[in-house]
Amino acid sequence: MRTVSRKIFVALVAMIALASVASVAPARDREFAFSVKSEVPGMDPQKANALPSMVIGVHVLEGLVRVHDGKILPAMAESWDISPDGLVYTFHLRDARWSDGKAVTARDFEYSFRRLLDPATAAEYAFAAYGIVNGKAFNKGDIADPGQIGVRAVDDRTFEVRLEEPMDYFLSYLQLMCFLPSRQDIVEREKEGFATAADRMVYNGPFLIGEWKHEQVMVLEKNPHYWNGDAVGLDRVTIHQIYEQNTALSLFESGELDMVDIPANLYGGYAASGKAQVSLTGANDWIKVNVRPNPERPWLADRDFRKALAWAINRDEYVKIATRDLYLPNLRYVLPIVAGAEKPYAEEYPLEYYSRTGDGDRARAHLKKAMERLGIDDPSKISVTYLIQDEEECRRMAETLQDQIQRTLGITFNVQIVTRKQRYLMEGQADYDLVYSGWAPDFDDPLTYLEIWGSDISHNNSGWGNRAFDDLIAASRRETDHRRRLDLLFEAEKILLDEAPLIPLQLRRRAWLTRPGIKGISRPFVGADLDFLFATVED
Repeated sequence: MRTVSRKIFVALVAMIALASVASVAPARDREFAFSVKSEVPGMDPQKANALPSMVIGVHVLEGLVRVHDGKILPAMAESWDISPDGLVYTFHLRDARWSDGKAVTARDFEYSFRRLLDPATAAEYAFAAYGIVNGKAFNKGDIADPGQIGVRAVDDRTFEVRLEEPMDYFLSYLQLMCFLPSRQDIVEREKEGFATAADRMVYNGPFLIGEWKHEQVMVLEKNPHYWNGDAVGLDRVTIHQIYEQNTALSLFESGELDMVDIPANLYGGYAASGKAQVSLTGANDWIKVNVRPNPERPWLADRDFRKALAWAINRDEYVKIATRDLYLPNLRYVLPIVAGAEKPYAEEYPLEYYSRTGDGDRARAHLKKAMERLGIDDPSKISVTYLIQDEEECRRMAETLQDQIQRTLGITFNVQIVTRKQRYLMEGQADYDLVYSGWAPDFDDPLTYLEIWGSDISHNNSGWGNRAFDDLIAASRRETDHRRRLDLLFEAEKILLDEAPLIPLQLRRRAWLTRPGIKGISRPFVGADLDFLFATVED
């Protein structure tokens, strides 16, 4: 930490300065600083889809429940009741306040859930509320009255949610940022500027944003109105936006940061020293293919062409060169460690769809089929462009893929490098051939990875849709027997891999360093990947 040792300080000032030690040192000792690799574009809970926004969001806003270390904890709701049929959840809100002193009410949640589903909001996460009665119908414009959505403020302290079908994971789902509250008067006052600056939103979480300099730094301060303030161990959290991990590591070594992710190119050294902490992030990365009809790139819509790309990748070589073995090869889609019925999903439903080392002959056979179908006689006439963000790690990944695919297939594999913010924008607008993409789980279940590929899900901008896949996902939502439900999801996963709108690449692991004395930091694989709510600083 950036403070003088308390023992030395006491020795210097002796008895006459005990009061100042008590007042000054703890304030400095209750600080925590870390960095994120990209701009925090906004904090609108119903619109946010960037991971940095989500990490910060769950610390400055609080929903009905909170998930910590895999356990569901009461948050704005101090208790809840579930009807015997599992269709009605009644939440009883505690006496809680916004950062401006106004009461948090059930109407704040009623407004926020309806806003999430409002087509005018254009929320990418609207699909998360499709399990609520008439949620999908309202979002798709089939009904116009928001009063028909299955959410209701019974009174100021009672909020009711009615579901279309029982959802065993519904409480875990409520940790998502999209279900965090927005206050209607602030949204309407700030309009398009809502949640883009520290003073353009209000907060009901353990922290509030005290300073926000876009592209530079965000400072969180302890929220004096938070209902559980005594449990919050930090007074101040500083989040630097640093694009190059080597720069962040230098700041950690100089004492400016208290925690830092280790760049892949340096991972081996820190791992050998025993200093690195390592865990799966829950994120799996892939190449998303734009399969919409494209007269200039007709091969993108051809399944055999997409599978040619997938089989041309030597994933063992790829993770070794591009990530220095920090990441792991992914030979399927769903993260292996998510929960199955009794054991991890991958143990109950083993699948290695692709080879770790690729298969050049198989890749070229798929390419030949695609070329014959398209009337192309030379692979050099085929080109694709791969969209990535301007980060050192992503450049290494793209260069490795470029070398493998061009060498194996003889096609032209271009790389387009843009800022992360621009990459999000272009991906959202389907302005790409291939794009480096991925997904971090919202809850501990295979559905969190699979549901985003539904043909009517806004997040699925690939142009791919499959009726059998959609039917399996819908059936899994209705199925009450957990084992049969997982059987349905496994069939859906196999369809997704066989159709290949995505090409699996890697399972993302994080390696990081934490300054001695920082305690209580959690790095869950579900949801926001950093939880410092109960963090403390010790001498």
